[in-house]
Amino acid sequence: MSNYFIGDIQGCYKELLSLLEKIAFDPQKDKLWLAGDLINRGPNSLEVIEFAYQNESSINFVLGNHELHFLAVATKQRHIGPNDTFQDILQSKNLVNIIDWLREKPLIINNDALNFMMVHAGIYPLSNTKITLAAANEIEDKLKSSEWLNVLAKMYGNAPIHPDTVKNDWEYTRFWLNVLTRMRYCYSDGSLDLETKVPPGNQPHELKPWYELANQLPQDRKIIFGHWASLGLFTFENIYCLDSGCVWGNDLTALKLEDLTIIQQKNLSS
Repeated sequence: MSNYFIGDIQGCYKELLSLLEKIAFDPQKDKLWLAGDLINRGPNSLEVIEFAYQNESSINFVLGNHELHFLAVATKQRHIGPNDTFQDILQSKNLVNIIDWLREKPLIINNDALNFMMVHAGIYPLSNTKITLAAANEIEDKLKSSEWLNVLAKMYGNAPIHPDTVKNDWEYTRFWLNVLTRMRYCYSDGSLDLETKVPPGNQPHELKPWYELANQLPQDRKIIFGHWASLGLFTFENIYCLDSGCVWGNDLTALKLEDLTIIQQKNLSS
């Protein structure tokens, strides 16, 4: 049995199948761990979702910002955007089941047995693991509850950018969703910058990648994330970014947990 982590797929279904062929993935014995953003921007969102849905016993994933946005659009809490490409899912006869299935998914997977933590965007650098997991679990519970539509309706926006400025429960929810699914850079005091997307080295000097500020992250496990295509495949101490920008014409990346082997599949349309 092997465990493979894969970065943002974003509807790149052909590349996913080719990558799984390269790693000889066997759903009867192997496990896939997907770092969120399975859908949107790419050409085949429905095929990716159906594949994950049909192989649920061997596939685990965290919600990314594109899954959350899809849920908001699908439930009419938000209008579809000009760059969204999940119309195929919206037209699926299985739409209701997909919606219910997605909102049961976690924002963080913290696996003690395999010593890893997986999240879509990152771990808030100035909070410890206990606080982060508690925040994620609270929002996950809301998405499973009767409050779920309010979560989707109120999650948009960049403020608040620091936990000390949170004024109410909905601001708390928005702050932590932004941390877990949108964060890239922070100021030295831990305030989020949710606009800058350039690779490190090109950002304003007052900003640092979140992982460079992180001094309370667990050192006994690997932290795996995606989301940051301009960062690409990247390792910093025990932290791994696996979003290598397949949807933008680059590679889809898998990391084998057992020996840290990297396997990649080039975009088949570029």
